[in-house]
Parts: sequence; structure tokens; C-alpha cells
Amino acid sequence: METLDIIGWIATALVIFSFMINDMLRLRFVNLIGAAFWLAYGIIDLSSSIIFLNVVIVSIQAFKISKLIKKEEK
Repeated sequence: METLDIIGWIATALVIFSFMINDMLRLRFVNLIGAAFWLAYGIIDLSSSIIFLNVVIVSIQAFKISKLIKKEEK
């Protein structure tokens, strides 16, 4: 199995696993890591649609995680 395939399967597993998590902060963190792996996949594969989508997802998840952490600190 090639490195690109391994990255893609790790990304797929993380995103699927994130749908089984009930804790919102943990879900968003696992999904962010999955999207980061998909982003790496897109960069290696030079796929602009995968890169664009996952830059957006990583950005949204990072924003939502920061909001959840600030909320928990109150």
C-alpha cells in the first residue's frame, strides 16, 4: 500500500470514528485531525477540491473548538 493510500485510509477512519463520539469537543477534535489528514492527502495528490474543502473544514473545526474551550472555561 502506498503512503497516499495510508493517509487516505487514516483520514477516512478518523472522520467515520468522529461520527460515533457524543462529546462535542472530542468529536470536533477528532474530525479536525481527520480533515488534516485529508488535507495532507489533497496536497500530496495535488487535488485542489480536496485541499479547498479540508482547509475550510479545519478552519471551521478550529474556530468551533476555540469557542467550546472558552465556553467551558466560564
